[in-house]
Amino acid sequence: MTLSETKLSRDNVDEAKDDAGRLQQYKNLTKHEELRRRRTECSVEIRKQKGADMMMKRRNIVDDVEEEIASESEVDEPKKQPTVRLSNDEIKSILSNNPSENDMIRCFESLRKSLSKTKNPPIDEVIQSGLLIALVQALTVQSERVQYEAAWALTNIVSGTTEQTIAAVEAGATAPLIQLAVHSSSQISEQALWAVANIAGDSAQLRDYVIKCHGVEALMMLMTRLDDLTDSHVRTIAWAFSNMCRHKNPHAPLEVLRVLAQGLVKLVQHPDRQVRQDACWAVSYLTDGPDEQIELARESGVLPHVLKFFKEAENLVAPALRTLGNVATGNDSLTQSVIDLGCLEQLVPLMEKTKSSSIMKECCWLISNIIAGTQKQIQAVLEANLLPLIINILKSGDHKCQFEASWALSNLAQGGNARQIVAMMEENVVPALCHALNHTNTDMLNNTLETLYTLMLTVQNKFMDILHDQVEENGGLDALERLQESQSEQIYSQAYRIITQFFSDDDGADVENTPKEQPASAAWNF
Repeated sequence: MTLSETKLSRDNVDEAKDDAGRLQQYKNLTKHEELRRRRTECSVEIRKQKGADMMMKRRNIVDDVEEEIASESEVDEPKKQPTVRLSNDEIKSILSNNPSENDMIRCFESLRKSLSKTKNPPIDEVIQSGLLIALVQALTVQSERVQYEAAWALTNIVSGTTEQTIAAVEAGATAPLIQLAVHSSSQISEQALWAVANIAGDSAQLRDYVIKCHGVEALMMLMTRLDDLTDSHVRTIAWAFSNMCRHKNPHAPLEVLRVLAQGLVKLVQHPDRQVRQDACWAVSYLTDGPDEQIELARESGVLPHVLKFFKEAENLVAPALRTLGNVATGNDSLTQSVIDLGCLEQLVPLMEKTKSSSIMKECCWLISNIIAGTQKQIQAVLEANLLPLIINILKSGDHKCQFEASWALSNLAQGGNARQIVAMMEENVVPALCHALNHTNTDMLNNTLETLYTLMLTVQNKFMDILHDQVEENGGLDALERLQESQSEQIYSQAYRIITQFFSDDDGADVENTPKEQPASAAWNF
């Protein structure tokens, strides 16, 4: 994500927060907009969590000793003594004087080694020296060794900053790299595709330029040769798919994503775990958008394969949860498709065994998205026995997990029927809600206050005495009184509303303060 894209997302978050509180009183009024906003926030965080394996850009670094040993097999050249590193001026001088094939190999190998340094590779120096054009021209030289060395060097240049990547693109590197990505030599093909993936990973604009230069066609051509490629090569293909699906401002065109989705169905079934992992992250990016994009994933048939990852290692569970959570933010039909897969039944054992707070957070996020659906979908969550787990997380889970659990319960309170809301009380939700009233996160407090208010409103004709006692015994009334001193007008109003409507000694004294507009749940009789 570029800086401008990040700023745009944050601006949207701030705008959404202004109106979110009052609108949350009405069932599902802002369901899709609010959940998509939160998904955008989470996407940045989950990318940080997943580590270097799914970075947008990757450098190809090999130690001097290792790469000298590897050089023999890379391009079928005879083993030779380590070459002397040439300066940029020496390289320019040799290349300017009708160089032989061996001269070019020596120059571009030396250049590639310089750019493969672990720390501070001299990318800017190479660009400023004018050798970028030489590297691009080397891609079309009829020598596999020259093409390979040049592709490797360019891979590391376009793994740099956006400015460095743009310099390579403006020098004309993209189209010849895409052509080499389907080369008959697996080594050249993989290295060139690596560079193309780095370009596509830089920004939505460069991703679109890769598409314009027939990068998608190259990827799909490689998919026809998948069974003949090494695992390393297929990993690069899967990672390239992820970068083609990744960007959001703008998203890739639907017709492109439809083609990529068909390739992803095959990649998520590959025997290599790293391939499956990268492919699943690609599916998560594909579904991180409007309903039309999510529908492409459903139509492709990839989702049942994604669900199978729930039973694999957690580095596969994470993108699977992210994907199905994205699908559940769609319309009610898309949300139902997640339920129909059998996802809910698999969440209980997953949540009971995981020790990862990030996995638990994603589980809560997925559940909250499903609960934001229809009452039938809420009932499916209850019947899967997930409500006790959510309540327990709100009471004693990791802070980020508690935040997601508060959304799940708030969504249930907003959209559930009377019996479903009472189910929270039956599962002993009050101690968890009272505990959550001591948190400082404004959104979490708003969720908790809204849930408590709706619960009390729903049970006031039958169980109010029990609820009163539970709130007081768990310190809830003291917390509500403290929250009346909150700097947040919304939190103050919600706390005041609960106290005056449900804890006033003189019920008639506070009639004027009782909200005149009450949710439909006030009329429920059960």
